Amino acid sequence: MIETYRAKIFVQAVQFTNTQENIQDIISFIGLPVYVEYAPTGIQMRIVRTPYNVVIVKVGEYIVKAEDGTLSKMSEIELSDKYDKVS
Repeated sequence: MIETYRAKIFVQAVQFTNTQENIQDIISFIGLPVYVEYAPTGIQMRIVRTPYNVVIVKVGEYIVKAEDGTLSKMSEIELSDKYDKVS
């Protein structure tokens, strides 16, 4: 019989809104250097984990931190589809 399972993991997330307070919250949240770029294609934030491991987040996207500290980015739709908000 084939059974279906759901992952029960907790993540924390913060949305990038490009305000000074928001950028400070993100730096405190991830504990890594960030750079905000104002490019012709729009505003984006670079989160530098290592010189060759950079996460690029656009305004409105979420920075997601798993229990093990792993960082990723998601749109609001991806986040709500994958996780239920608990607080």
